[in-house]
Amino acid sequence: MSGANQGAQDPKPPRIVVGSGWWSSERAFSDEFPDRKELGDAMIRSVPFFELWLESVTSSVAASEIVVVDSAAPLKPAPELRDKVRWIELPFNARHSTNHVGGWSGWTRSVLVSGNYALASDCEFFVYVEQGCLLKGDGLAEACIAAMTADHMFGSGAGTPQPLQQSLFVVRGAALSRFLGNLAKLKYRDCDMAPEWKFVWATSATLTWLANIGIFQSKLTRKIGFKLARLSGALCFLPFGSGRARPIPFDAPHCYFQHGTSAEIARYRRSDA
Repeated sequence: MSGANQGAQDPKPPRIVVGSGWWSSERAFSDEFPDRKELGDAMIRSVPFFELWLESVTSSVAASEIVVVDSAAPLKPAPELRDKVRWIELPFNARHSTNHVGGWSGWTRSVLVSGNYALASDCEFFVYVEQGCLLKGDGLAEACIAAMTADHMFGSGAGTPQPLQQSLFVVRGAALSRFLGNLAKLKYRDCDMAPEWKFVWATSATLTWLANIGIFQSKLTRKIGFKLARLSGALCFLPFGSGRARPIPFDAPHCYFQHGTSAEIARYRRSDA
């Protein structure tokens, strides 16, 4: 072996911190959220699902740490499973974005808390994986990073009512402080401005300012603002599907999905076996 080859080393993998949230309760979904339609099987909101979720994340993402932000949930995974992640408990449940307490929903708080933890950990990439989202494919995070053409990568909103999807997203560590700061600066509550639109504006200080002065109140101006975000290179989309969109490409090398039905979860288990 030559001296040059002896000195060569494999490139150091990027420092990736995964963030997520947690909520689980014994109450029926219809009792807890009477104003919302239940999407997916009840299993995705149960304690046993956490183990499947964790296996999904660890098999698809070479994470330095996994941070789970618990919204004071009455039901929690077993201690031995919580010990495998950085478990952070909030003092109360801020609830869903359509009917929440304070300025942010529990979901947005989980992004802010886990994102700031990732920032303080000097991460190179922050990968958020929603509690009910399953990932498929070895090297999924690396595939995302290799395909990034912007500092912020989200799921495509095609096939959904929103401009983008947030059940799986990636932010470069170098842009994370700015993104989280812009998100916190947006003056609208989650129930007044959908978190998906907040994410679009938070990719740019200019778009954040325009949102705060009320420019994006109409469907037309939001469409123009979203196009500006795309054209300026502020955000890009994941290189695979599907999030909430259907059908789920289980046969593809990489995919992700949320709101899974019992049949879809069973199909995922077979495809990932």
